[in-house]
Amino acid sequence: AHKSMRLKDYDVGPFIGLFMTILCGAVFFLVQVREYYWNSYSIADSVYGSVFYLLTGFHGGHVVVGTVWLMVSLARLWRGEFSSQRHFGFEACIWYWHFVDVVWVSLWFVVYVWFGGWLYMWWFKMWDGDIY
Repeated sequence: AHKSMRLKDYDVGPFIGLFMTILCGAVFFLVQVREYYWNSYSIADSVYGSVFYLLTGFHGGHVVVGTVWLMVSLARLWRGEFSSQRHFGFEACIWYWHFVDVVWVSLWFVVYVWFGGWLYMWWFKMWDGDIY
């Protein structure tokens, strides 16, 4: 969407890019809600549950804020308020969204890979259960 705007393509490119990003944000949020519903633990069960819900909940909140901001940017684009030279609000939205993306990669590694199982189980098996 940003590249299309910089190239003065105001007809299709930015709309498709923004719509697809909004769709991805909404799907991510719905998957997170489904995961919360089906989890076998709660925020009160353990330290892992507390950390899991704290980190993923804050990230989910930021995804919602970013998705709403993307929808506002889409509405502003539809109204013709952006040009190839004047689109700081759109660019700030893109920066925010990429920050949320980078945070998710870090959270995914920490919450799902390291604390949640894969890396921990590999480490546990490597030391035959003697982790101390």
